[in-house]
Amino acid sequence: MTNSNTNKILITGSKSGFGKQLSEWIDNAHCLKEEKDLNSKKNIDFDIVIHCAATSSRKFSDIFKLIKNNIFLTYKLLKLNSKTFVFFSSVDVNNKEFNLFSISKFICEILIKIFHKNYLIYRPSIMLGKYMRKNHVSKILSSENIQLSLAEDSTFRYVSHKKMYEQIMKDISECNKGVFNLTSSNPKELKYYVNKFSKSNVSYGNYKYDTILSSKYPTVYLGDSESNFVFYINEK
Repeated sequence: MTNSNTNKILITGSKSGFGKQLSEWIDNAHCLKEEKDLNSKKNIDFDIVIHCAATSSRKFSDIFKLIKNNIFLTYKLLKLNSKTFVFFSSVDVNNKEFNLFSISKFICEILIKIFHKNYLIYRPSIMLGKYMRKNHVSKILSSENIQLSLAEDSTFRYVSHKKMYEQIMKDISECNKGVFNLTSSNPKELKYYVNKFSKSNVSYGNYKYDTILSSKYPTVYLGDSESNFVFYINEK
């Protein structure tokens, strides 16, 4: 998607998800698939580090993975020479009902603010793209009968990988800095998407999820939630 001079960009988490998508869109970027490869990057002066890698588990049994793969890795990346540090946190940090994942992301944000002068911290809502990990969206779009843990009145604001990439490039080119909510307009309940788009027999759970946006930081609206959902379906 871009052919600019990108051999001074490091992308983490390039095995899957948004990181993998970025590695295809940004030509010649350095890609960090495994933490063990970090030593080979220590003597490089990077213009930009785009940190997408994360363990997203909410299970207490994965607490050590969350500490190692989220907090410790972020600290190690901050020790690299970089002019701009881009970090993908989570909109869940805004939720009063903390979980281990959101706590680990929040600690990462604190580390970045302490150890880097020029940072972009994004708190995105649910991200949709062809390399995303399996989630409730991939389940409801499958042809199988499924049981969700989510309640039917859960509300979601979906954002597309493409619009997120465009926002990163815009913020970097304009030398923006700070913490931003990345989300979409016109949130809808889960049952709306199931009724309109699902070909499966979907059973709901009891956990009601709501997308919470922090009023402390600016919110960037990357299109309409349903439009982003449809874009993902057509992109698959």
